Amino acid sequence: MTANTADFGSNALSALLRALGLVALAIGAALAFFFAFAAAVIVALMVSGAAIAMRLRPRRRDRTVAGPEVLDAHRTPSGWVVETAAKRKS
Repeated sequence: MTANTADFGSNALSALLRALGLVALAIGAALAFFFAFAAAVIVALMVSGAAIAMRLRPRRRDRTVAGPEVLDAHRTPSGWVVETAAKRKS
């Protein structure tokens, strides 16, 4: 079988298209990795910012507004005795 100009051109064109496809695939993969890295950096900054904000924020004290916390309650012959944080000295 002899090779003519049409066969040689089609082989060269096929090789060129395969090379261009590989280059396009490499560029697409590089862009995907770039955007994935950028998204990971943004999420890391958001998480670290939230951690710093939670660390620096003063704590709320809602329990003292609602009333004293009951530590112990027991029944005696004369009635119930409730020991609260304000009463406990030990």
